[in-house]
Amino acid sequence: MAEGLFIHSYNKVSERYAILDEFGDTGVLYLSEVGSQKPIKDAFAYMRADPIDEETWKERMRAGEPPVLSTAIASKDAVIPEAKESDFNFLWSANGQAVALLFQGRPIAFISLNEKYGFSRAVAKESPIVKPWNQSLYEKLFKNTTEK
Repeated sequence: MAEGLFIHSYNKVSERYAILDEFGDTGVLYLSEVGSQKPIKDAFAYMRADPIDEETWKERMRAGEPPVLSTAIASKDAVIPEAKESDFNFLWSANGQAVALLFQGRPIAFISLNEKYGFSRAVAKESPIVKPWNQSLYEKLFKNTTEK
Protein backbone atom coordinates (compact mmCIF):
# COMPACT_ATOMS: atom_id res chain seq x y z
CA MET A 1 0.00 0.00 0.00
CA ALA A 2 1.30 3.43 -0.93
CA GLU A 3 1.71 5.93 1.91
CA GLY A 4 2.29 9.61 2.07
CA LEU A 5 0.98 10.75 -1.30
CA PHE A 6 1.77 14.37 -2.06
CA ILE A 7 0.74 15.68 -5.44
CA HIS A 8 -0.04 19.18 -6.63
CA SER A 9 -1.22 21.27 -9.56
CA TYR A 10 -0.49 24.92 -10.30
CA ASN A 11 -3.04 27.25 -11.84
CA LYS A 12 -1.52 30.05 -13.95
CA VAL A 13 -4.70 32.15 -13.88
CA SER A 14 -5.04 32.36 -10.08
CA GLU A 15 -1.37 31.61 -9.27
CA ARG A 16 -2.58 29.10 -6.66
CA TYR A 17 -1.68 25.49 -5.96
CA ALA A 18 -4.00 22.59 -5.38
CA ILE A 19 -2.41 19.95 -3.17
CA LEU A 20 -3.38 16.43 -2.20
CA ASP A 21 -1.53 15.59 0.99
CA GLU A 22 -1.91 12.20 2.57
CA PHE A 23 -0.79 11.66 6.13
CA GLY A 24 -1.63 8.69 8.28
CA ASP A 25 -4.87 7.23 6.96
CA THR A 26 -6.18 10.55 5.64
CA GLY A 27 -6.08 12.36 2.29
CA VAL A 28 -6.82 16.10 2.31
CA LEU A 29 -7.24 18.50 -0.60
CA TYR A 30 -5.79 21.99 -0.07
CA LEU A 31 -6.01 25.25 -1.99
CA SER A 32 -3.11 27.65 -1.47
CA GLU A 33 -2.79 31.37 -1.13
CA VAL A 34 -1.61 33.26 -4.21
CA GLY A 35 2.01 32.56 -5.22
CA SER A 36 2.63 30.05 -2.44
CA GLN A 37 1.99 26.46 -1.44
CA LYS A 38 0.68 27.65 1.94
CA PRO A 39 -2.85 26.22 2.34
CA ILE A 40 -5.73 28.57 3.05
CA LYS A 41 -8.70 26.24 2.40
CA ASP A 42 -9.11 22.49 2.67
CA ALA A 43 -11.50 19.62 2.12
CA PHE A 44 -11.33 16.15 3.61
CA ALA A 45 -10.96 13.82 0.59
CA TYR A 46 -10.75 10.19 1.80
CA MET A 47 -9.45 7.70 4.33
CA ARG A 48 -7.49 4.50 3.79
CA ALA A 49 -9.04 2.79 6.83
CA ASP A 50 -12.60 2.34 8.06
CA PRO A 51 -14.25 5.16 10.02
CA ILE A 52 -13.90 5.01 13.80
CA ASP A 53 -16.46 5.18 16.57
CA GLU A 54 -17.35 8.54 18.09
CA GLU A 55 -15.46 8.04 21.36
CA THR A 56 -12.23 7.02 19.60
CA TRP A 57 -12.67 10.00 17.28
CA LYS A 58 -12.91 12.38 20.26
CA GLU A 59 -9.79 10.84 21.86
CA ARG A 60 -7.81 11.22 18.62
CA MET A 61 -8.88 14.85 18.20
CA ARG A 62 -7.91 15.68 21.81
CA ALA A 63 -4.52 14.06 21.21
CA GLY A 64 -3.98 16.21 18.11
CA GLU A 65 -3.75 13.24 15.76
CA PRO A 66 -4.47 13.64 12.03
CA PRO A 67 -8.18 14.00 11.26
CA VAL A 68 -10.25 10.94 10.48
CA LEU A 69 -13.97 10.50 10.09
CA SER A 70 -16.22 8.90 12.65
CA THR A 71 -18.96 6.47 11.73
CA ALA A 72 -21.43 9.25 12.62
CA ILE A 73 -20.47 11.41 9.61
CA ALA A 74 -18.62 9.13 7.15
CA SER A 75 -20.37 8.22 3.90
CA LYS A 76 -20.13 4.95 2.01
CA ASP A 77 -17.54 6.69 -0.23
CA ALA A 78 -15.17 7.66 2.61
CA VAL A 79 -12.68 4.81 2.27
CA ILE A 80 -10.20 4.45 -0.60
CA PRO A 81 -7.84 1.74 0.67
CA GLU A 82 -5.52 1.28 -2.30
CA ALA A 83 -5.08 4.76 -3.80
CA LYS A 84 -1.97 5.58 -5.80
CA GLU A 85 -0.74 8.84 -7.31
CA SER A 86 -1.85 7.96 -10.84
CA ASP A 87 -5.46 7.58 -9.61
CA PHE A 88 -5.78 11.32 -8.96
CA ASN A 89 -6.23 14.44 -11.08
CA PHE A 90 -7.17 18.04 -10.36
CA LEU A 91 -9.92 20.01 -12.04
CA TRP A 92 -9.73 23.80 -11.84
CA SER A 93 -12.56 26.28 -12.29
CA ALA A 94 -12.10 28.70 -15.17
CA ASN A 95 -10.96 31.51 -12.84
CA GLY A 96 -8.70 29.26 -10.73
CA GLN A 97 -10.54 30.15 -7.53
CA ALA A 98 -11.94 26.63 -7.08
CA VAL A 99 -10.41 23.18 -7.49
CA ALA A 100 -11.74 19.63 -7.42
CA LEU A 101 -9.92 16.39 -6.72
CA LEU A 102 -10.80 13.50 -9.00
CA PHE A 103 -10.21 9.85 -8.14
CA GLN A 104 -10.16 7.63 -11.22
CA GLY A 105 -11.98 10.37 -13.11
CA ARG A 106 -14.74 10.88 -10.52
CA PRO A 107 -14.78 14.07 -8.41
CA ILE A 108 -14.51 13.29 -4.69
CA ALA A 109 -13.77 16.68 -3.07
CA PHE A 110 -13.68 20.33 -4.01
CA ILE A 111 -12.84 23.74 -2.58
CA SER A 112 -14.05 27.19 -3.57
CA LEU A 113 -12.62 30.43 -2.21
CA ASN A 114 -16.20 31.70 -2.00
CA GLU A 115 -17.28 28.97 0.43
CA LYS A 116 -16.26 28.75 4.09
CA TYR A 117 -15.72 24.97 4.00
CA GLY A 118 -14.75 22.40 1.40
CA PHE A 119 -17.08 19.69 0.08
CA SER A 120 -16.49 15.96 0.10
CA ARG A 121 -18.15 12.73 -0.97
CA ALA A 122 -16.50 11.17 2.09
CA VAL A 123 -18.97 12.78 4.47
CA ALA A 124 -22.66 11.99 4.76
CA LYS A 125 -23.62 15.00 6.85
CA GLU A 126 -22.22 18.39 7.73
CA SER A 127 -19.43 18.56 10.29
CA PRO A 128 -17.35 21.34 11.85
CA ILE A 129 -14.64 20.85 9.19
CA VAL A 130 -16.28 19.83 5.91
CA LYS A 131 -19.61 19.80 4.10
CA PRO A 132 -21.20 16.90 2.23
CA TRP A 133 -21.02 16.81 -1.55
CA ASN A 134 -22.97 19.56 -3.36
CA GLN A 135 -23.52 18.46 -6.96
CA SER A 136 -25.25 21.66 -8.14
CA LEU A 137 -22.43 23.87 -6.82
CA TYR A 138 -19.84 21.50 -8.33
CA GLU A 139 -21.52 21.75 -11.73
CA LYS A 140 -21.76 25.54 -11.48
CA LEU A 141 -18.06 25.94 -10.58
CA PHE A 142 -16.58 23.42 -12.99
CA LYS A 143 -18.75 23.54 -16.12
CA ASN A 144 -16.72 23.94 -19.29
CA THR A 145 -13.43 23.02 -17.58
CA THR A 146 -10.99 20.17 -18.20
CA GLU A 147 -8.80 17.97 -16.01
CA LYS A 148 -5.22 19.06 -15.32
